[in-house]
Amino acid sequence: MTKIPFPEEPVSEWSVCRPFTAPGLFAYRHGQAVGLLEFPDFAQGDLNAEQRRAALDRAVLRQRPLAALGIFLNVVAFEDFIRDLGARLADIDGLSKYFPKIGNLRLIPRAVDPSRPFARLDKDPVEFLDFDKVNSKYLNCLEIEPIPRPEFTRLYDLVLVRHTVAHHGALFRAVDVDRFQYYTVTPGRLINPPIAFVRDTCMYVYKIGRTFENAVRDRVLSHVLPQLDKSWWANPPQILLDMIEVFNYFGKLVTSRGPQRPISSEADREDYLKEESERVRNELIGLCIDELKKMYAGTC
Repeated sequence: MTKIPFPEEPVSEWSVCRPFTAPGLFAYRHGQAVGLLEFPDFAQGDLNAEQRRAALDRAVLRQRPLAALGIFLNVVAFEDFIRDLGARLADIDGLSKYFPKIGNLRLIPRAVDPSRPFARLDKDPVEFLDFDKVNSKYLNCLEIEPIPRPEFTRLYDLVLVRHTVAHHGALFRAVDVDRFQYYTVTPGRLINPPIAFVRDTCMYVYKIGRTFENAVRDRVLSHVLPQLDKSWWANPPQILLDMIEVFNYFGKLVTSRGPQRPISSEADREDYLKEESERVRNELIGLCIDELKKMYAGTC
């Protein structure tokens, strides 16, 4: 596989911090963090709207590591999503009847260590950014590999970018260069990619997350629904309602119709909000049941 260059925007900078030293890198990262709180003001300039937009984009690139943070946050969000979806699935009452090993997706509790009161009190069931291990865990629990293997090289490189932003001041380290499989990177260079690249990369990570979600959802529903009562859509069991909620009502949305009666007090407002929330939830469930009926009724 031919690697592609990791893009970067050239920005001239003089720094007294000497980021190639440990104290210098610490001071430099402090300056980065504080610098993110300050942004140039173009409001009083003589720029038109298009020029102002271009100037703001250039300002983002000069507010390093803003662009790198965009990638960092998306990779972290993907990591947390894998953790959260698995844990919520494992907590669905009765799902272990269909997938006896699904409890292995839960976070593992740890006893309090009096000598380390600050220590984490749970442990991840797997390293969520080791995608081979994630696939192995889901293969064991659900008999699927939800993260496409052809995407591993690019994903692992983005994990390295995340690690570099989090722990090394967004400076590519020489020792890490050979670990990159999808991108070519320059050691000692600050991660500062073009905004268009960051947007594209964030959308790529999001799509991989949705691929993961859809693979898990399809596996769980296609296995459970045929084993439910033959008329499950007429009287959906609680396990099905719980799965619909875990999968965010399949991303469906409905419109609130607003108060149908005068609101004359705070108590009236609270009652309305409760009623409307329940109405919206029931409508969403109905839409999801209709979709599932079309997809799976013939197999039940």
